[in-house]
Amino acid sequence: MINVQPGFYIYVGSAFGPGGIRARVSRHFRRHKPRHWHIDYLRERMTPVAAWCSYAPEKLEHRWAGVFAGMRGLSPVKGFGCTDCHCDSHLFHARRMP
Repeated sequence: MINVQPGFYIYVGSAFGPGGIRARVSRHFRRHKPRHWHIDYLRERMTPVAAWCSYAPEKLEHRWAGVFAGMRGLSPVKGFGCTDCHCDSHLFHARRMP
């Protein structure tokens, strides 16, 4: 469980399953759904503001996690969304809109 702080959160993930990006982002934006991924639990307490995506043929989520981890003003939420990789986090908190 994480202590949700006021501010903005950035979550990075991939969408190579059935339906691709449209299906994954639509699912994440829905409030009521079966909980499957870490983000599903967080979504119950948050309102999405925007979704950024890439149609690159390779997974970039780990690169983006590395970029966000090094950005001033963003704090990683240790262990969130990265149980299947070596990243420290796939969720980042900012006090102000990045």
